[in-house]
Amino acid sequence: MLCNLASNAKFVDLVGYVICNINRAIIPLIIAVAMVTFIWGIVQYVINTDNETAKTKGKDFMIWGLIGLAVMFGVWGLVKILGATFGIEYVIPQLK
Repeated sequence: MLCNLASNAKFVDLVGYVICNINRAIIPLIIAVAMVTFIWGIVQYVINTDNETAKTKGKDFMIWGLIGLAVMFGVWGLVKILGATFGIEYVIPQLK
């Protein structure tokens, strides 16, 4: 599904266009940031085996990364359930 906006678009088309762009760009970016945060925490935890404060900081990054991923995928699932309930198609970005 491409995000297209016709020249004679209505307000509903504009809202759909904005939602499509959010689904295709911003949500994957936020998921990537959460994943990078988790991986950064793993790297900090493994590298700093002798420094307890840095190890704790790495553990905190891992926890916050996992929380971010869980929240994002949880919200993604809820949106999919609501979309299926109300018959709205393409509320979740489609991988093609």
